Amino acid sequence: MSFLFLIGFTCPCMAKVDLKSTKRLIIPEDKVTPKITQADVAKVVPLDLKQGDSEGTVLTRIADRGFSLWFNSAAMKATTLGRIAETAQEKLKTDVVVPASTPKGVSHKFSFKVEAFQALAKVEYTGWMKAAINYDAKAAETDIFVKEKVFSNKDLVVSHKATKEQGLSMVGLAWSW
Repeated sequence: MSFLFLIGFTCPCMAKVDLKSTKRLIIPEDKVTPKITQADVAKVVPLDLKQGDSEGTVLTRIADRGFSLWFNSAAMKATTLGRIAETAQEKLKTDVVVPASTPKGVSHKFSFKVEAFQALAKVEYTGWMKAAINYDAKAAETDIFVKEKVFSNKDLVVSHKATKEQGLSMVGLAWSW
């Protein structure tokens, strides 16, 4: 059997502090820890949320954007894992060029790119016109666009975006200056 005895002691404090002669406490400003700004939050929190999106969809998009931001940061790219991922991304890119058969002929270039960590696949064509097909596996979205120069500074643009819910086609005229 054990007993616990608490005994309280009171004693006068012998230490004396002269408030007039003590130096003022200066707390240093933290200039090392990065501050989180509104722009930083906007990089992680998706601003194009729909009213019917579920909590799981919103959390998945926030986690995905946060992970992507972290993975593409300079600190992460300096690590061994970051360098391996960067090398893998570079190996998933290739260009195929078909040269023109005559001096005034058109050369054709196909660029294939797979961004595995972002679940994106891209195919671009340059030759008679400019065209691209982008597939985003996470969003289950396909974007197709064709751009043709109609004047020296104007392009005719035809695009189509297909998602699970809808397809959207657009025709436009783009100016460059």
